[in-house]
Amino acid sequence: MSEILLAFVKYFIFVCIVEDKLINSIREFNRFYTAIIGVVNNHILNSEYSLTEARVIYELAYSGVLTARAIKEKLQIDEGYLSRIIAKFLKNGIIGKVQSDNDKRAYILHLTNKGKMVSNMINKQSDQQISKLIEHLSKSERDMLENLIMQVKDLLANKQTYDNVNDKDYTG
Repeated sequence: MSEILLAFVKYFIFVCIVEDKLINSIREFNRFYTAIIGVVNNHILNSEYSLTEARVIYELAYSGVLTARAIKEKLQIDEGYLSRIIAKFLKNGIIGKVQSDNDKRAYILHLTNKGKMVSNMINKQSDQQISKLIEHLSKSERDMLENLIMQVKDLLANKQTYDNVNDKDYTG
């Protein structure tokens, strides 16, 4: 009986070590990649926008029009933080808002012409940054990288896992 218990304990320790190694590897990659893309200084692509602000602009650019609630749910960000971003964007003329015909309590958000220019600028700079990042890779290495990225996305795409991640500490 004690041999079974000992085997279980060894297995449990092995699983914990493997999981800790994976967690550390993911966190190390996150630190590596965020440093490469320049978001450690809280701004993306040497712009005045944080990564979260750039994501809000992106969602509005590619989804057309959205409510604040839809953005909050899609990006899984704090409602108060999103509210401050929206207020900043309204004040700076990046977005506009129109009261919803279906729900008078909700507002439909959209990029203004200025917001579209900002979106285009961020996308162009992002494309240039990624092009520079991968320029030294051969065609086969680029294909391999794309394949690996798709595999990681597929492995992490479990909705329940994603929802639970947002309850964790993001100390990186």
